[in-house]
Amino acid sequence: MTTKQAIFDAIEQLPEQHLKDVLQYVQKLANTLKSPPSNPPTQSSDRLADFIGAVSHGSLAANLDEELYSD
Repeated sequence: MTTKQAIFDAIEQLPEQHLKDVLQYVQKLANTLKSPPSNPPTQSSDRLADFIGAVSHGSLAANLDEELYSD
């Protein structure tokens, strides 16, 4: 059995109320495959990519307990 046939078989068992959800999901998936993302993340717009390596020096939490808990 192919994947496509397994999908068709599963869809045939769904109640009518779920078929609209399946259709919307498949249409959305098809649209995302047709059009590439309009704004792919760049180094300046991707904050996580900009943060990578920020703690590589290891001094970020140095003496943290002393700073927090000392009188």
